[in-house]
Amino acid sequence: MMEDKAKQIQELGARILRPERRICNEDLISSELAMAVMSDPLGKIRHACEATFLLSEKELAKADITLREQQIATMLHTICLALQNAYVHQLIDTYGRIIDKWASIAWPFPRSEAKRWLEEWASDLEFTYWQGGQGDEKREAELKEIKDKYERMYEVTKSQCTMPTLQIFRTRFEMYAIPHITALMQKTLHLVSPSSYEMAMWSLQREAKKTKETGT
Repeated sequence: MMEDKAKQIQELGARILRPERRICNEDLISSELAMAVMSDPLGKIRHACEATFLLSEKELAKADITLREQQIATMLHTICLALQNAYVHQLIDTYGRIIDKWASIAWPFPRSEAKRWLEEWASDLEFTYWQGGQGDEKREAELKEIKDKYERMYEVTKSQCTMPTLQIFRTRFEMYAIPHITALMQKTLHLVSPSSYEMAMWSLQREAKKTKETGT
């Protein structure tokens, strides 16, 4: 009887003291997930996708992340980076204020594939070419000659679109992507240990607090 009790206590102690099972790249994955939580919508999309990319095939299967979800994550990440890194042409007015004039999105796919990349989330978006320089009227006329809506959308936003156009594209993409990203994050979070995720959150919060206090 005493031996059985001692054995039970030993097994309980082993379970308590045993280190948490960790997945590959767990700290890095936890860091990406924590950054996703603390980021703006485009940052959230980027970091959640990058957390998924760090999972091995076995870990993807364990998290029940399907091939289709992996393909969606790749697509979302690609578009997200293009929108995040859109070039914004700025001017300084007579009062020294910086004015955003127009934007250009460097789409990472050819014009011929515009429909495949844009149709699902941008099909009804309005887009406007920014006119303000020599030759812009001629360029806008050339763009209007493009028959396919998605190819015209591609060329306008890649050339020089208005700032409201860029904002509309970013907002609509965020609305489309966030439900997919939330599902991916929920599945990925089940794989990381609470201690690793909590440490990543604590580290980021500490860094944010330090930055706020120092102003750097």
